[in-house]
Amino acid sequence: MNPTISIREGLTIGYPRKPLRGQAKDLRLAVAENGISLESGRHLLLARNGRGKTTLLKTLAGLIPAVDGEFGVDGRIQYIDEELRFDPELTSKQIFKAFFTNGMLEKALGFADRLELDVKKQYGKLSKGNRQKVTLILAETKACESPGQVLLLDEPFSGLDFHVRDEVDAMWRENSEDVVRLVCVHPDEPTLQAESAVVINEGRIDQLEVDGALDWFETRKSLN
Repeated sequence: MNPTISIREGLTIGYPRKPLRGQAKDLRLAVAENGISLESGRHLLLARNGRGKTTLLKTLAGLIPAVDGEFGVDGRIQYIDEELRFDPELTSKQIFKAFFTNGMLEKALGFADRLELDVKKQYGKLSKGNRQKVTLILAETKACESPGQVLLLDEPFSGLDFHVRDEVDAMWRENSEDVVRLVCVHPDEPTLQAESAVVINEGRIDQLEVDGALDWFETRKSLN
């Protein structure tokens, strides 16, 4: 399976209002004035706060409806954000065992070792960064288990130090075939490798071609 995200010309993201008397019009955050196609690899999602990054990810994941227009997602969708929570009494290893067996469990535990996650510690006692590691490991192991994944990641590096970010980056590079990653990044992120970037600016959703790496600090100067 070759996973893809196709944003059709005219797709409008925001929050539709019910047509009741006295209610405000639809809240329209941004519209795609041209078609956008994302294939296997990493694509960055860039915008200033409040411009619709999370709204676009949730729309593509099918969690909220589009205000107008159409889009298509071909693949197994994973929406990954920091709101995912587990039983605080469970250890990370028990969480991984609930999702994976045999070789895939070993892969998850291998990822945990690379990210320096203590899998014997209860989830409720983990720091924000270590809880984020659990979520990232689950998503990445699923992507390895079942090709054709579409990963929609909302600020996945939140709470992670640079050493761990580099290790996550290496894991993504190792598993880049048959996986589409649309990665919403924070303005504090340094240069990141990417095939392209989806930019929300002045109410428009556009695709920016990237020659390998994109410098967010330079790109954000043009964003409003």
